Amino acid sequence: VARLAYTQGSVSFQPGGTDDWVTAVLNRPVTTGDKLWSDTDGRVELQLDASTIRLSNNTGFSFLNLDDNITQIRLTEGTVLVRVRQLDDNETYEVDTPNLAFSITAPGTYRVSVDENGSSTAIRVRDGQGQVTGGGTSYSVRANDDAVFEGTDQLSADVQDANGDSDDFDSW
Repeated sequence: VARLAYTQGSVSFQPGGTDDWVTAVLNRPVTTGDKLWSDTDGRVELQLDASTIRLSNNTGFSFLNLDDNITQIRLTEGTVLVRVRQLDDNETYEVDTPNLAFSITAPGTYRVSVDENGSSTAIRVRDGQGQVTGGGTSYSVRANDDAVFEGTDQLSADVQDANGDSDDFDSW
């Protein structure tokens, strides 16, 4: 279970198995099947045992699977910042977007962004490492990589050194 630790602006919550969206409230437990939407002025922080997930504005998020060994999230659009402090050998940490799956393989800080039509995913690895799979291909990403993955049936990658640019969300 994750804890909804912070909200700013308009943030909506849809409990798993329901069709109704409600206003997100602090300290609410969030688990498998639950969805969050952070609106134009919204931001969210979720706290788990050994990680923190922050949602920027205009971000759609849900937990596909969440237990002691698996954290699997879906990012439909927008931007998340994931900080993993500890990752045991038997643990899986994955961010799924409309065009790829990003498996985090080491503790670190990761920024994942999806464009609104779901055909492009950008991953910035501040520290840590991971594996991207999609469209029948696989790519490794490492500390200081800034990667953009385009396409759905066939994935193309543009991986460069991160230039260190940050925005308002990074500073938050």
